Parts: sequence; structure tokens; C-alpha cells
Amino acid sequence: MYQRAQDAMSEIDLLVFVPIEEPDLIDCAETDLPELRRKVNEVLNDWVWDFNSNTIEVTGKPFARVEQIIKRVSKQN
Repeated sequence: MYQRAQDAMSEIDLLVFVPIEEPDLIDCAETDLPELRRKVNEVLNDWVWDFNSNTIEVTGKPFARVEQIIKRVSKQN
């Protein structure tokens, strides 16, 4: 499975990782399984960096995230 994931990741030009922040900007009700959400966030945080793909981690409010992505893409061109 790891090799398949690595092959797929090599096809991605830019991976944008949006981690859970503290304080969490997304209101997550108990019915939304917040503990599972945190565990998935931890796994993804570990994995996205392991594949050595072109990755950017964005944080903050949505408009700030967009600005971070635009800035990164502008540098690549």
C-alpha cells in the first residue's frame, strides 16, 4: 500500500496540507468524531512529509490559506 501511495503522490504537482489548528478553527461536534479527526490529522501530518513531494502546510483563516498557496505557486512559476 505504501508503494501505491508513493506512486500516486509522485503525480501531484503541489500537495496542500491543512492541519487542525489550536484553537481548532472548525467547530467539530461530538457526533463528528473529533478524536478520530485528530488521529487522522496526526497520521496525515506524518505521511505527507514522508513522500518528499512538493508540499505546503497552510494555516489560519481561509483567506490567509489562499494567500499562502498563491504565494507558493507564484514562486514555482
